[in-house]
Amino acid sequence: MRDIHEEARRAAHHGPMPQLPPDPHRLPPPGDWFASDAAHHLLDRPKFCPQCSASLERGLISEWWSGEDRIFLTWCAECRWTGNVVLFSRATIEEPEH
Repeated sequence: MRDIHEEARRAAHHGPMPQLPPDPHRLPPPGDWFASDAAHHLLDRPKFCPQCSASLERGLISEWWSGEDRIFLTWCAECRWTGNVVLFSRATIEEPEH
C-alpha cells in the first residue's frame, strides 16, 4: 500500500532547480524559412484580453491563417474568455442613416 504522506513530502521537497526548457519566445535565426512569420507573430499577437483587458501573458494565443486573414485563437487565463482575434489592414464600416 502506498504512503500518500510520503509521496506528498517528496513532491514538496525543494531541491536544486531542474534545467528549464529553452525560452518559448526565442526566435529562429534570421533567414530560416519561418523566421519572419515568428517575428510577426510576436509583434502582432493580441497583448490584452478583448473581454476583460487583462494581460494575455498567462493565456494562450495560437495563430492560424484563412486565405489572407491572420487569425489568433485567444484564451484569457483571467476571465476564461475564448475567441478569435482577426487582423485586418482596412475596415469598411457603414453608418446607418440618422
